[in-house]
Amino acid sequence: MNRKRIAILVLFIVSFAVVQIFSIMEKESFQSGREEYVAKLNISGGIAGMQIEVNYYGNGSVFYRNFRTNFEKSIQVPGNLSKEFFERLKSLVEAYPEGFKLEPKPGSADFFTYKLTISLKDKIVSFEWTDTSNIVPELNAIVQTISKINDIIVRASKQEIILNVLIDKYEYRVGEKVVFKVVAKNVGDEDLRYSSPTPCHPDFKTIIYFPDGREVEIYPKGVPMDRPCIQVVEERVLESGEERSLEYEYIFNVAGNYRIKVWFPYAQWAEKRWEKEIVIIVC
Repeated sequence: MNRKRIAILVLFIVSFAVVQIFSIMEKESFQSGREEYVAKLNISGGIAGMQIEVNYYGNGSVFYRNFRTNFEKSIQVPGNLSKEFFERLKSLVEAYPEGFKLEPKPGSADFFTYKLTISLKDKIVSFEWTDTSNIVPELNAIVQTISKINDIIVRASKQEIILNVLIDKYEYRVGEKVVFKVVAKNVGDEDLRYSSPTPCHPDFKTIIYFPDGREVEIYPKGVPMDRPCIQVVEERVLESGEERSLEYEYIFNVAGNYRIKVWFPYAQWAEKRWEKEIVIIVC
């Protein structure tokens, strides 16, 4: 082998090694082996006595186990979603390096308890909260990512409709306009036929739950519900592979945590409905 070929081979080996080093450094703070979880989420409580464990690994794989139903499933998370997961884990640990435990609201009952355990190189950090706790922005961000991963877990097993709420951020200032889009996609093999209360009703029912307990239904941009409309049920179809989306906007004038919950289809009498919920923090 001549010197030129040897030089090329050495350059290739060095380049490959550098790529590997940067790949490792990207997740250097976490345990990254397949046999060692990076993070573990335990969910328990509720009326039904729920007990779920989800392990997240450094290679982007996730193992889900429901101890009450004995349902188990392993999936591979898409690269962009895996990157988002690691970035938000890092932000949470940087903001709260010792972890925390958030108590439920006084007087609340039958709530779910969540414990997120993160395995670092030198220690274990835990974050605990309930579905009635006032969660901090960094935790809210990782919860939204976990929700996206859970959608993938559920999708292949029993859902043919994927319902998502697309939003740029989850923390806003008082008086700032919040804009988000609701998307329903038929990922099943068959068309979905459903009914709308009237031809004027949107495909999604969207409700905002205020910190003081109030509920307000909001409608998409360009869909005024105070206009006259023929009172007749309209039959609609969401074909296989098709998606439907609507854009919403709202201004929050009081600080606090707001839940936005969406249902598809709109009609409460539908044989099957899908729902999605996000949390907005206004400060």
